Amino acid sequence: MKRIWVFCDGSTGAAEAGNGNGAGGVIQSPVPGARAPTTCGAGAVALDADGRIVGWEWRPLPAMTNNEAEYAGLLLGIGLAERLRADEVVFLLDSEIVVGQMTGRFAVNSRSLHRWHWQACAALRALPNARFVTIPREWNRLADGLACQAGISWAWLRRRINESVTQ
Repeated sequence: MKRIWVFCDGSTGAAEAGNGNGAGGVIQSPVPGARAPTTCGAGAVALDADGRIVGWEWRPLPAMTNNEAEYAGLLLGIGLAERLRADEVVFLLDSEIVVGQMTGRFAVNSRSLHRWHWQACAALRALPNARFVTIPREWNRLADGLACQAGISWAWLRRRINESVTQ
């Protein structure tokens, strides 16, 4: 039986900017005057029983709430587990709300989260041996890093890197 552990996370870009409003922010750039606009992103990292990274994914997202971004990270992780053909998956998230809703401990009261929850439940039909664990944010740094990186526009970043190389 192939068991994997999938760390999932979503980011609204607010943590990087310190603005706390979940609407995105800016990341300081080493290029003077160049501040990267950030948006939402999702990331997932899969590890095997020996702790080796066996897969990772990240994806930019449109503007959304923090909990929606967390669900987007979970959906990314579910897709990753399917592609890796895992028989058993332990999903590790730092979102107590998403884990609580996926395990049935918390109700899904938010109208906007109903769609995300339904999509995650439908996707999990392909992974009948899935479990969920809430972990401290500090343990989720790989997935968080991918989610934050996904929130930086590649076109913007490539332009800034090219400017740095030519100077």
